[in-house]
Amino acid sequence: MLSLYVPGSIAQTATKLIYDQISFYRKAYPEIEFKLLHSMTDFDQLIPLTESLGKSLSNVDYEHPESARIMLVEAQEYRIALHLNNGNGTATLFKTPNARITKKPYTCLITLNIPLLDESALSASRFMYDIDDEALTSIAEPNLIKNHDFLVFSIDHEVFHCIDAYTNGFMYPRTRDPVKSLLDRCNTERRAEIFAAMSHLSRQPNGKKFLLNLAIARTLSLLNADVEHYTSDVLIMMVESSKPNNTLDIKELARKSMRLAEDHKLSFTEHKELIVALWAVLEGFEIDADFIFTEYPELALKVPLPDKVESLRSNIINAQTVINPNHIVQHLNVRKWP
Repeated sequence: MLSLYVPGSIAQTATKLIYDQISFYRKAYPEIEFKLLHSMTDFDQLIPLTESLGKSLSNVDYEHPESARIMLVEAQEYRIALHLNNGNGTATLFKTPNARITKKPYTCLITLNIPLLDESALSASRFMYDIDDEALTSIAEPNLIKNHDFLVFSIDHEVFHCIDAYTNGFMYPRTRDPVKSLLDRCNTERRAEIFAAMSHLSRQPNGKKFLLNLAIARTLSLLNADVEHYTSDVLIMMVESSKPNNTLDIKELARKSMRLAEDHKLSFTEHKELIVALWAVLEGFEIDADFIFTEYPELALKVPLPDKVESLRSNIINAQTVINPNHIVQHLNVRKWP
């Protein structure tokens, strides 16, 4: 059985932990080359991708006509470099029928900022909660995000994007509607989050606190209008689920998570309601959110649903209270909503 088991030794370095985890995916999907990039030097050695991965390569993530194949590959080169520079985790799947080095038909390029997460025992908490060291000292220990759990979860999440595209085809259909485009990205993130959460609970049936802490971090990301990674509801759903995840087999977990994700994807209406409600909440917190309607002008005249506004507002305040109770009182001027 190809297992997701991860040794719990604290002495393991972050790099070894990550490469050990990737090795499980390589065994489960031998037709995919999973390549980790954690520096621009790594990436520079592959540029241009049309040479290192073969001239017939194509991106599997986005629906596109043949005429746009090379243009999309070049756009993905820019996107991957941007994520590397920003220290973000991401994964991109390419079809590589003429790969000169790996000889494999698919290549999954993964970025992860290992040096950032190798800094200290608090680095994952600092990164996900987006706070400084002084604010970190006010967080109760149970609410800290453990580095090893976060690293393995991140790999599971990012690699699943490639598995998803490999199994189901392009994740992002062609569209000229920016709201629909964002919805597709949101649902793709929810799918990866469900798989990573299911994998985490398969390894650690009692590891629900990590998922709850991660849900807090995902909620706080709304203060930066990060709707795409707002997956708190599916994380909490996984914590509250009465069905144990009793398999460590990667492919079976992927199948289970895909079925569950289909039952919990956002509808177009729900998605629009979320964006409009978030704009109202951010305005209430005196955070400039006008750029939301610059990106999605069709939503500018929509009236937010009061219950949606209050729910989002409460979720954000509760998350802030857990992380830093004083921050809410001193810095957020919350006005009442009808």
